[in-house]
Amino acid sequence: MHESRAGRAAEVAAWANATASLVVGAGVFALFQAWIAALAAAVAVFVLLRVALAHRIAIWISAALGTVSVAAIGGVVSWLFSHMIDRPSVPIIAGVLGAILAGLLPGWSYVSLARRRTDEIPDSLLDAWRVPSSR
Repeated sequence: MHESRAGRAAEVAAWANATASLVVGAGVFALFQAWIAALAAAVAVFVLLRVALAHRIAIWISAALGTVSVAAIGGVVSWLFSHMIDRPSVPIIAGVLGAILAGLLPGWSYVSLARRRTDEIPDSLLDAWRVPSSR
C-alpha cells in the first residue's frame, strides 16, 4: 500500500471489505452448503465490494457493509468477554462501546476514500500500478 493516509485508508477499507465478505459467506453457510458459501464470499469481496469502491456514490454500499460487519464483530466480542464482570448492565454497555470503537477506523477509511473519489485522486485500490510501492 502507498505510504500515505490514503494508502492506510485503502488498506483498512480492503480489510473491512474482506470481513464483510466473510460475514456474507457465514450467513450463506448457515442457510446452504459450504461450496455455495465460499462462492458467495468470493463474489462479494472480489466483485461487488471491490467494484463499489471504484465509484464515489457506490462506495457507500461498501462502506455500510464493511463498517457494520467490523462493528458487529467488535460489539459481539466485547459483549462476550464482558460477561466475566458480575454486573447485569456491563455486557450491554460493553457491546455498544465495542461496536462503536470497532467501527471508527473503517468508517474513517471509507470517508477518506470517498473524498478521494470525489476529487478523482487515484489510489492503490484503483491504480495499483501507478502508485509507488511501499518499502
